[in-house]
Amino acid sequence: IFGTSRARSASLYDSTRPYGMLYQLLTFFLPLRLAAFPVVEVNTATALELSLPDGQKFQLDPFWLRERCLSHSSVDSITLQPLWNPHEIPLDMSFQNASILDNNTMQVAFTDGHTSEYKVEALVKELSDFRHNPIQPLAYKRPKPVVWSGDLKLNNYDYSQVLNNEETRLQLTSDLLILGAALVQDVPKEHGIVIEFGKNLSTLRQTEWGPFFNVRTKPDAALGAAKRDLAYTPRAIGFHTDNPYRDPTPDFQLLHALEHCSCDKEVPCETCSVLNYLVDGFYIAEQLQMENPESFDLLSNVSVRFENNGGDGSSALIHVSPHLELDTADADGNKVLKSVRFSAKSGQYAPPMDLQTTANFYKARRRFSELAHEPKHAVTMQFKPGEILIFDNRRVLHARSQILPSDGERWVQGAYIDRDGLWLAFERLRRRQEQQLWE
Repeated sequence: IFGTSRARSASLYDSTRPYGMLYQLLTFFLPLRLAAFPVVEVNTATALELSLPDGQKFQLDPFWLRERCLSHSSVDSITLQPLWNPHEIPLDMSFQNASILDNNTMQVAFTDGHTSEYKVEALVKELSDFRHNPIQPLAYKRPKPVVWSGDLKLNNYDYSQVLNNEETRLQLTSDLLILGAALVQDVPKEHGIVIEFGKNLSTLRQTEWGPFFNVRTKPDAALGAAKRDLAYTPRAIGFHTDNPYRDPTPDFQLLHALEHCSCDKEVPCETCSVLNYLVDGFYIAEQLQMENPESFDLLSNVSVRFENNGGDGSSALIHVSPHLELDTADADGNKVLKSVRFSAKSGQYAPPMDLQTTANFYKARRRFSELAHEPKHAVTMQFKPGEILIFDNRRVLHARSQILPSDGERWVQGAYIDRDGLWLAFERLRRRQEQQLWE
């Protein structure tokens, strides 16, 4: 056999013969093709090394790999939920052997007799970006927030289109998750509409105030007892997020203008002076970090106490948290801003600290407030009856100017919706739209 192989090889190598050129092509391209495959090696019983053609190397733990096994004996075939509790896997389980199959799949045998297969591409994606590469959802898209300043033009949506057109509803949910704010127009000026509309976007977040709340220039007596808040006065209200004294803080807020003055042309005008403002807390935090990293660190590390007495002095709501909440590190090791809690009317009392840290903290918070209240950073608008303003309450700070007697009666009805329900709706609508594009 060896003699025949050698003779055939010599014949192929000779470029003057019919197969000579074929041999030369094979000897050139075959090593390149083999080099393009990943290599896997069991270094020790508890360490598997996955080497990629681009030079990347990953050290994998047996338990880390095992919990990603998608075989019928490891997960439910539909939900892909794991069937085993952590303590049911042998404590001394380790690697027995591993290899790369032809279809770029890694096969791993464990010492407890179980064999798993893994798509190398899926493993590398998760190893490179853990946060955005889940296992149980077969498809997943998580758009990143885009920060903005006062030059943002809020996207406007038609109420009927949002309810009746899934593509429009997808655009709205996408705006809310990426920009954090949007405006819906031509909404019926009816009590309770804000609740029904909110249910079309996500799940409602009800509080002890009920599924909705009324913002007038007087205490809210909708529940039979007068609930008080500075928002229920004619006073100007500075930039703040709602309910930072709750845990969790309400995610998205909807404000529906039922009765409200309006101007025909320029705003404000003699018959309608009240204005509403929005500012992107993520943008303000970003500016603060660039200006003074130490100030950013103080606002993200020092926990303050937010308080509320229930609106009528009958109870207490208290939550201790930093002004800037950071998420776990991203793929590059950087911590990402997750939420902003900022509300002067909720106390935000600083804890006892050494004098120098205390002075630096108050300076940092003052600067954050100054940046937020700079007109160039804020979007200015005036409500019109039949509009619903929606914004991310854990990102976007809102404010209101003073309400004058000439502004007349003002009735804004509000509600809160949950973030996870909005993400769920976004993903479901996104998949439907993509499926329609392929059909």
